[in-house]
Amino acid sequence: MTPLVRPPRLRPGATIGVAAISGPVDPARLSAGVDALERRGYRVILAGNVGAKRGFLAGSDSERAEGYRELARNPAVDAIFFARGGYGASRMLGLLDPDEIRARPRIHLGGSDLTAFFAFLARRCGLASFYGPMVAVSMAEQDGLDWEAVLSGEPPAPEPIAEADILAGGTGEGPLVGGCLSLVASLCGTPEALEGRGAVLFWEDVGEGTYRLDRMLTQLERSGTLDRLQAMVIGSISPGVRGGESPETVAAWLRHYFSGAPFPVLSGFPAGHLKRTRTLPLGLPVRVDADRGLVEFSGPAVATEDACPP
Repeated sequence: MTPLVRPPRLRPGATIGVAAISGPVDPARLSAGVDALERRGYRVILAGNVGAKRGFLAGSDSERAEGYRELARNPAVDAIFFARGGYGASRMLGLLDPDEIRARPRIHLGGSDLTAFFAFLARRCGLASFYGPMVAVSMAEQDGLDWEAVLSGEPPAPEPIAEADILAGGTGEGPLVGGCLSLVASLCGTPEALEGRGAVLFWEDVGEGTYRLDRMLTQLERSGTLDRLQAMVIGSISPGVRGGESPETVAAWLRHYFSGAPFPVLSGFPAGHLKRTRTLPLGLPVRVDADRGLVEFSGPAVATEDACPP
């Protein structure tokens, strides 16, 4: 995997653009998230479609793509955060211009459905991105969030994993790829399909029963996505699963599914559909040591030099 570009760090007082390329945005939750950013000294610019609603989307494909592109073309915007996930990011990838995005690398922060867009950034633009909180979802909940520290240039803190959450032993390291499992699986056969060769796969999901998780993981295995994978880190599978399955049932199924894995597998990583999700640098190096129960990141996830971005 070709090393990805680290975007310039987030500086105090930076201007943050808020894009909506997936589902329609709740105005009250958006306002709370924007207020939280402004209280921390950031200036916020909203995409033109952020208040739009067309069924289960924040506007048409062209409206959502143009809303994002307005922010990408705006020289005053230092970083782009996303309002929410849901569904729809993959529908508008063909309307984006990789050269336009590459021309000025920026921080992109979001989660859930943004998995597809972040895969586009990696495969088509050569840009690292950040899987974490979203403005109209959990940005108002600042306690316990590490996004500001990670984006400002502090190395992501190592994460200890409980012994009960070590599903397969060993060590592995490589660039971190992944996101929401249902989106990762949906990318198979597309230009943005994830490449697991030499990488560490992170995945999480929300509200999925074990048979659905099994189906998606089987799809990744049979498509070759997991060939020569170095390690796997499993985040949240919350809040609960359909069909009345308990967390204990899911944990037992995971342990059985990965009992013979040829790479280290850790679960219980605090990232995903959580109020206090960790912020993960996708495309950048990570080391998984299942024998020690530790996930460690390699240095700052952003470019920390003072030079202005191109």
